[in-house]
Amino acid sequence: MLQLITSTEIDDAFKNAFLYGVRYHMDSNRDQPNFGLDFPLSQSAVMSTLVQPFLPTYTLARTASLQIKKSSWKNIKKFIKYLDKQHIVKSKDRDGNEVVILDIDFNDEQIENFTPYRLPKKDTPSATSAPNAKPSAPLDAADSSIGQKIKILSVLRPKEKLAPLFEASQADPRGFYTTAELRPILTTYIEAENLISPKNKRLVNINPLLANTLFGSSALDSQALSAGAIPRDALTERLISSCSPFYVILRNDANVSDAKLKAGAPPKIQILLETRSGNKTVTKISGVEPYSIMPQPLADELRKACASSTSVEKLVGSSPKNPVMEVMVQGPQKDAVLKALEKRGVQKAWVEVVDKTKGKKRG
Repeated sequence: MLQLITSTEIDDAFKNAFLYGVRYHMDSNRDQPNFGLDFPLSQSAVMSTLVQPFLPTYTLARTASLQIKKSSWKNIKKFIKYLDKQHIVKSKDRDGNEVVILDIDFNDEQIENFTPYRLPKKDTPSATSAPNAKPSAPLDAADSSIGQKIKILSVLRPKEKLAPLFEASQADPRGFYTTAELRPILTTYIEAENLISPKNKRLVNINPLLANTLFGSSALDSQALSAGAIPRDALTERLISSCSPFYVILRNDANVSDAKLKAGAPPKIQILLETRSGNKTVTKISGVEPYSIMPQPLADELRKACASSTSVEKLVGSSPKNPVMEVMVQGPQKDAVLKALEKRGVQKAWVEVVDKTKGKKRG
């Protein structure tokens, strides 16, 4: 069960995360103009750079609770306006739909007196800190995804027409199963109905229930139905394909019981290489959000690692309510991107590489 926290606690968490984010940049970029912050700051930049990396999301339950839509402000635009009223920032409406931060009062009392707290990655301050010194943020505080462990759990849910098959083995017809768990359920049904062919133990006789639930009108299905029997492995594959896929992406020590399964196959992170302005290659990365990776810190790392310019923009065609951000880095940077993703717990099998510069797709 998710631990419920109040709206006031959520508000405090977001405000403190913003203060933490500002202090982190002040401590880490003392010699840079505006402490490394490039004004004006868009709403997405505020959220990805100054807020989300500093939220105290120790568990999956707290991660689910600490969402801007569950705060009293309901959205990042109103949150920034609140910070403006507090005289912490100076903001301005842009295009009627967005508000940007033009400046931050780095001398504001709330920022100066803010004491960083423990983040999910590591504790602050270090044991060698001076007795009266204020703790500084950890070096990787701006990107809590570095070093994370990711696990993808894929399961299958039987469709309603398969209920009689599952009831034969007293299995829940609306439960979730791995492919390995489906095999003994099918075996139990086959044995209960005495469907093993006496002539060949590897063949299963097709009864009316199997015919109606696991077979269609394709040529191969018609051939199997005409023969009246099918190899057990082929029947198992038909059972698997007749179930609906679900998945969950688990981070670190998150418990699957606290997570919400999503319909479909697990999404892949896409790396797209394409040519612009004649012969200039750019590398685009999208779909990192489901893996708890913040686009802006990823772009910042790639800018340094590749010695190239980067940008973060909303992916064209993505939902306005749940926008997908796209990181772009100049040059053919596939290997650097894969290395950065690997640091964040992403396996190569979860990444799709599309190379349009060569006119072919590679995985």
